[in-house]
Amino acid sequence: MRPMPATTNLRRRLVALLFAIAITVAGARTAQAQLLEAPRARQGYYVSVGYHLVLNKNWEDKESWGVWPGTDLSIRIGQMLTRRLGLGLNIHFGGSSGEGQSASLGGLSLEGQFEVARNLALFGGAGLDVVSIASDDGTDDVLRGTVGAGYFLGLGYDWFFTRRLTGGWAATPTLQARVVPGTNVSAFIGLIGVQLSYFTGLPRNQLDLPPEEAFKRQ
Repeated sequence: MRPMPATTNLRRRLVALLFAIAITVAGARTAQAQLLEAPRARQGYYVSVGYHLVLNKNWEDKESWGVWPGTDLSIRIGQMLTRRLGLGLNIHFGGSSGEGQSASLGGLSLEGQFEVARNLALFGGAGLDVVSIASDDGTDDVLRGTVGAGYFLGLGYDWFFTRRLTGGWAATPTLQARVVPGTNVSAFIGLIGVQLSYFTGLPRNQLDLPPEEAFKRQ
């Protein structure tokens, strides 16, 4: 097998990705502070921690492996920039196995989300992904895998189980598909799972409220 391709510009790409997010969020916060919004649950900053079941299909040197089951953990952090549009980071790591082989999965991506219906959001993005394959018997002489661009698309519904004026806790069932193309190893990953999500909400002075509510102590 060929060795895993070198990634000398990996750190540079990560820095550029984080810098782009910082600029976008800073500009959005300035614009958001000038507009009043009706109070709702999906507002402010958000963080989600999720557990997913995985079906992982790999191709190595143009030969197809079977579909391997596995699991994947994810962390999503970001901000709702407008009522429907959000931007953030998606971090995931997991693995799958089959046919005497095991695959390690991981990545960091810039994520966007758009609320297509109330509490139902389409999310997706692109970033850096890693797929590494190893024989379970430890007979590999070289590293097998790929490090490069990864793309994903998903759908999630935020079921809020708290009742607050703005923000709150939600259980978020999700469906996702992830593609990691590579020179020696490529992967297609289907995921189904649930995430625990928290939205901070907006300050009262950014909400469209009657005067007696807008300045009411929390």
